[in-house]
Amino acid sequence: MTDVQGTIYGLVDPRDDVIRYVGQTVKPIEARLAGHLAAPAPRVRAWIEELAVDGTTPRIVAIREAVPSADLDQVEREEILAHALRAELLNTAGNEPGNAKRRQASKEEAKRRRAEEAAVNLAWSQAAWRQVADQIRSATGGPISPAGIPIRPIPDCVWTWYLEYHAADQQLKASPPIGYILRQAGGVTVEGDTPEDQQRRDLLHRRELLRNSLHRYIRAYCVTFSNVDEGDRWGSGEGIFARADSAYEEAFESAEDMAQYLSLVPWAGRALDPWVALAERAGISSREAAFAEWVSSDVDVQRGVKLFQAAGASGYLGVRYQEWDTQIVDFTLAVGAAHVPNFVTPELLAGNLLEGLTKAAKDRQATNAMCQVLQRLDSAALDTVYGRDRLTEADRALDLPSGTSARVLEQVFGTGRSGTNDDAAKLLQRHSGAFDAPAVPTYSEWKGIHIPAMRALVASFCRAGLFAEAGGDAQAQMVEEARRTWHPSERSVRELDELEQALQGTRPSRAS
Repeated sequence: MTDVQGTIYGLVDPRDDVIRYVGQTVKPIEARLAGHLAAPAPRVRAWIEELAVDGTTPRIVAIREAVPSADLDQVEREEILAHALRAELLNTAGNEPGNAKRRQASKEEAKRRRAEEAAVNLAWSQAAWRQVADQIRSATGGPISPAGIPIRPIPDCVWTWYLEYHAADQQLKASPPIGYILRQAGGVTVEGDTPEDQQRRDLLHRRELLRNSLHRYIRAYCVTFSNVDEGDRWGSGEGIFARADSAYEEAFESAEDMAQYLSLVPWAGRALDPWVALAERAGISSREAAFAEWVSSDVDVQRGVKLFQAAGASGYLGVRYQEWDTQIVDFTLAVGAAHVPNFVTPELLAGNLLEGLTKAAKDRQATNAMCQVLQRLDSAALDTVYGRDRLTEADRALDLPSGTSARVLEQVFGTGRSGTNDDAAKLLQRHSGAFDAPAVPTYSEWKGIHIPAMRALVASFCRAGLFAEAGGDAQAQMVEEARRTWHPSERSVRELDELEQALQGTRPSRAS
């Protein structure tokens, strides 16, 4: 009996004469082409339909003929691999190069789609936050102005150190690094520095002495302008030092610019940072000139913003140690939604609003207006804070007209009872929506270096008179308390006076 023989064939794209599919058959190859045209595999079908649009069909050619049937599978794999290295084949089985390429293309396409989806989501989020930011900025006027902050002059010796430090730094950047070398001296190989190496070591030592002296003075300056938190009870001094400790690295054109920068650091970290966070969420970069124009029309605010923008790469407007606390924008949204007249909350941010209001309510920092907004969003959200509305539940359980239980309680106990530990008062407050809530959220019992910034943000609402229940005096007091946190204290001013007196006529030393 004669062994059956077969053919390894290729389907050719008539547009460029490139083989796009390799297969095997023991029938005439014309019959195999008819089979492909009648019932093609999915990838081949798509190619055939593409050819049909161009008014053509694939051709079939023999690649290797008279192949013993026992060898057909092996020879087919060999030809698939050989042709896959020359052009992209439609084969799946045996086409490892093509399959790998398709997997990679699929991964890249999935990555592209994820990136595209993320970009679209970001654009929608920024547009929603921009709507919020613009409403709050329009209603409050932006951050409280730094007008009135005293600018303490930088001593001449400190400015001289600053200039010498940058000069040494530039020299070091321009010179080659020190290397461990062996050199010839009098025909003998010895270890040691070249004169250039020794000069660089001296320069490194000099720069370190200057850095130590500048660091000491700047920390003392920062204490003067930030030691006002009643013992730093929020730890906010950490954020101030984080911004100003390395101020000697910034690019100042004059000692006056440096003095103004340092004196405005506490203001920037408290009054300005919430607006930076809000703007960044809204897609407004705090590094761009447009931010200064958007955040306030006050010339002192704009001047302060531009000073920090011009200082250099590290002259950022947001305090590093506050970056983890993204809740500040949610609190801003919560306060704005409840206290800005005709405020519109974008549907996309409904979850953020609910989260901000719930957190504030649980910590008893939600005003009555904020509690009412929260109750509209989630009728059960206040149950964990103020308890359930048991009077309404009693009316339903007893099949009484709505409000009957509340009127009975008022008749028995009166309406003047309002103690926070009075159960009857709590029941009536919960039922009426007149909650035991602060007139202004002060966050004074909270912990964290971001608290002064949140209080300064609330002070912007107070300055605009948006907390109606608080009254003018209470709102004015909140504004004054916020302003005090970026003005120097008398005690620390005296301490800086003493340090500056001691520095006069001195040179940098390691002891500094």
